[in-house]
Amino acid sequence: MEIAGELELKLRRHLFFSFSLFLFGAAGLPGSLRGQTSVPVISRISLAVHGAYDSTDANLLTKILSFFHVTTKEQFIRKEIPFRAGEPFDSARVAEAERNLRALGVFKSVSVTTTRIGDSVAVLITTRDLITAQLVESFSNSGGSITWGVKLVEANLLGTLSAAEVGYRHDPDRNTFDVAVARRRLFNNKINGAIGVFDRSDGTLFYAQLTQPYFEASSRTSGALYFDDRSARILQYRNGKTDTAFAAVQNRYLLTRVDYGHALRANSAGYFRLGAAAQVRRDDYIADSLYQLGGFPVSSVTGAFGVYAEVSRVNKPKIFAFQSMSSEEDVDLSTTARFSLFVAPALLGYQPGHAGFAPGVGLHTGFKFPGGFVFADAFATGLYTSNGLDSGQVYAGATAVITPGRRHQLLLHGDIAALKNPLPGTEFDLGLGTGPRAYHLHSFTGDREYIATAEYRFTLGRDLFKAADIGLAAFFDLGGAWWAGDTRRSGWDAGVGVRSAFGHGTGLGVNRLDLAWRGSRPDLPGGWVVAVGRGFVFSTSPRGTSR
Repeated sequence: MEIAGELELKLRRHLFFSFSLFLFGAAGLPGSLRGQTSVPVISRISLAVHGAYDSTDANLLTKILSFFHVTTKEQFIRKEIPFRAGEPFDSARVAEAERNLRALGVFKSVSVTTTRIGDSVAVLITTRDLITAQLVESFSNSGGSITWGVKLVEANLLGTLSAAEVGYRHDPDRNTFDVAVARRRLFNNKINGAIGVFDRSDGTLFYAQLTQPYFEASSRTSGALYFDDRSARILQYRNGKTDTAFAAVQNRYLLTRVDYGHALRANSAGYFRLGAAAQVRRDDYIADSLYQLGGFPVSSVTGAFGVYAEVSRVNKPKIFAFQSMSSEEDVDLSTTARFSLFVAPALLGYQPGHAGFAPGVGLHTGFKFPGGFVFADAFATGLYTSNGLDSGQVYAGATAVITPGRRHQLLLHGDIAALKNPLPGTEFDLGLGTGPRAYHLHSFTGDREYIATAEYRFTLGRDLFKAADIGLAAFFDLGGAWWAGDTRRSGWDAGVGVRSAFGHGTGLGVNRLDLAWRGSRPDLPGGWVVAVGRGFVFSTSPRGTSR
């Protein structure tokens, strides 16, 4: 009996060890468990920091751009390196450091090379800067709706990895002037800070935040403090009638939120994190006509708190030209599951019939295959009260990219989503480059939506004048949004276009200039439309209510 019990114990240990390998991958285990007899030590970390251009790239344009560009300072790059000389060498952690540097969006290229001599390893990190200061002139036109703006953006201010922007935007609803700044490693080499002001013709928005994110998969703690202050007019549209809103609502919104997270298990291969959050919020709505007479009659303040758990097996392969046209990007194909539960009790200000609890679940996964990759997302959240489901949202979507050659790319995306009792301004709103690109702003609004799109891109030339990329595209879009109980409203378009990108980075996206045939609907004739925009006509992350 004792021998049988010992065999059973060994079998259980073997099964547990095998399951751990499956869940987190052997790459995340210590070197001794991978068959190495000793773990080398990092002897030296060297940096080779290069400007955006060198002597071989010299022309009049690059000389002008280089004159206004400050090369990233070495001390700020070193702050982003999570390991130090004298620590054990971990190849997975070094690879993650390379991904994190590339994800900053300020480098054209990042490479990490290692040299082992005996029991020590020398690490060399080489970076090539991007031209990150850009005057962005945006113009979007679809079916008669025109949005234009101008914005000065600097993603690497004076080479300090800080970001700043100032801009002006005009659209059919309002004019907006905005200023925003963000600084990494603002305090104690761990705390990031950001602040922004949006001065609208019909309201103001202000936000500020201090965050200590999980800087790498092996990070153990995170924290955040958010503050959001809004006084805004919200216009709601229905049935594609964009000349007059069917409702105009004033919103007074204040939010203070604190988050804290801790990883029970974390390494470069995966993690298991737990977290908690608490918030105090004011969120009042009133018809614009009543607001003009006397403002908000009352002020409602509520509190909520909750917990969450997230488990992930990290997989972020290096991909060439996904959201850009000529840059290497790290695409998140990790398998990640997230579970949350928030409580909104009457004790903290919620009115009878609105107090309750809100569970949530989300899943992200993906994989790479020869000549491409695919990733998918799904999530569901809802607020349950004594009367049942009060409000909520569900989403499911997938994106596939097929690249048979470095000049060829086929983008496929589809998603479907639904809301229940969305707050004003958080409903789905497709048009003017989001969803079918040939339709005007607010063409499809509601609490139900779907999008399906396919686009083939062919790159004609990269690094033209050492600063720009250009290509051609053919596309087809299908999608729409409508309110539950109304007739489903959707549309389609197809056409060809020109693609261009400047600066090689991923942050600003690819410029689109399209000639599209818009399918006819009972309330809108078909015909040729010129559509101008930037980036994809879909989101690469799930959409939903804004709060």
